[in-house]
Amino acid sequence: MTTNMNRRSFLKGGALLGGALAAAGLAGCAPQEKGSEAASGAALGATGDATPRFMIAPEPITEFANTYDHGIVVVGGGVAGVSAVMAAAEDGADVALVQKQATPESSGNMAASVTPEVPEAAKSALVSFLIERSNHRSKRELVQAWADNSYDAITWFAEKTSAAGIEVNEGEPEAERDITVNGYKVHLHANTYFGIGHDEVVKALADTMETLGAQCFYNSPAVQLVQDESGRITGVVAQNAEGGYDLHNASVGVVLACGAYETDEEMVAYYSPDSVVLGTGMPGRDGDGHKMALWVGGQMEPAPHAMMVHDWRVCRADAPFLMVNCAGERFMAEGPKQGYINKYLRPFIKQYGDVAHTAYTLVDAKWQDQWTAWHEEDPTIDAHNVKWYFEGNTWAECVEAMHADPDAEGWDVDPAALEKTVARYNELAAKGADDDFGKNPKYLQALDTPPFAIIPRNFDGSLPMGGIIVNADNMVLDANDEPIEGLYAVGNNAGPFYGGTDYPMDVLGLSIGRAITNGYCAGKFLAEK
Repeated sequence: MTTNMNRRSFLKGGALLGGALAAAGLAGCAPQEKGSEAASGAALGATGDATPRFMIAPEPITEFANTYDHGIVVVGGGVAGVSAVMAAAEDGADVALVQKQATPESSGNMAASVTPEVPEAAKSALVSFLIERSNHRSKRELVQAWADNSYDAITWFAEKTSAAGIEVNEGEPEAERDITVNGYKVHLHANTYFGIGHDEVVKALADTMETLGAQCFYNSPAVQLVQDESGRITGVVAQNAEGGYDLHNASVGVVLACGAYETDEEMVAYYSPDSVVLGTGMPGRDGDGHKMALWVGGQMEPAPHAMMVHDWRVCRADAPFLMVNCAGERFMAEGPKQGYINKYLRPFIKQYGDVAHTAYTLVDAKWQDQWTAWHEEDPTIDAHNVKWYFEGNTWAECVEAMHADPDAEGWDVDPAALEKTVARYNELAAKGADDDFGKNPKYLQALDTPPFAIIPRNFDGSLPMGGIIVNADNMVLDANDEPIEGLYAVGNNAGPFYGGTDYPMDVLGLSIGRAITNGYCAGKFLAEK
């Protein structure tokens, strides 16, 4: 049987699926000739003095086709920007959205929050846990601001979305989750929009923004900020549809909500070299907000920046089942969540080429009972939404079923190699000790009961998630950690919220939840100024 479902589709504190996720189109796993890696950690196109081009401010634009006066200008119409616009407008602020594309655009399927009944000690434990997951590089006040304000922001956003005609998924298991951190129980609530995603949500909220009184300027890519002699940001310059430039004055402040920088190869190589071999490329994520902030004295959080790397089929098999690479070989002590598996695949991508972006989880007829039992002990072990798998009474039949699927995207693995790997794995299971990788024996379960199944896992595409340094009020800070008056950053323009080399997968929906929260908080904060 083949089954498939593509679901890819700071008030108190003071903030895909990423990547152009195209599956590998190569069959087999023959080693590829090793050449030079594009942008392998070097700053592409660096100038003669070694300053990357993206750091060099352009000459100020001084001639404008149109001049508009606003209180607040929000640059970028993703979930963070749309939240900032709605929050400010509903509180009576004079606010405008300046958006590069013809409509609002976003990504992601769920947005996480911490519910109000969670005690302060438990919330603090969660904040500390997330900082630890980020290699202790996060700014605590930013993570705390999400924890303190996320529930208000997420429920407010869901109300606005419902009024616009889109409801959260009913009965979604991931919408309500409990995790235990240092003995503290933390209940998490998420807005879930699987099947449509936040892109359709923000498009539906376009009318809401205007109904609340906001002005929206589409097809207007922002190109530079305007700064007065005191250093204050007083507006933003945007290109118009005719090729000229418009000046949007902002008497209160400018909010940068332009998203990530994944399509700027120079920025990716400079700040997130680990992303280079994985590939990037969600259209429109050009680092516009980061660059504009750098040009007026803002500071980027130190490299390397965290990467968001998902299994793009959204087959979240976060369970310690046997996993093999494209050559059918076991390569890890299974158990890390999907966001971290890219680290193990990188050497295979160098060796075998693009086909090695796909790994394969192998299970037998007991797999549903196994992960369910493990989930009762550890809620982070989860495989409920694995809808894309290929069954057979032998591994050859599983591979044949996979090949027969028209959407198989070049997936291929040698059945003989699978049989050899499974035989070794079953020997270790019978022994009760993983001599090869030392996995917890509790999860070392033999694969001996047909039907067997292959779950293909695609890790092709990385979203770098570094930002301009801000404080808990989302104000951009200069080299002396002093606020640049009039300039704010939210969503993936702001940092350091993450700090590790990988986006933490322990709180599902953290990225969108954080973006909505600090957009909401920035809008409320500025509306009071």
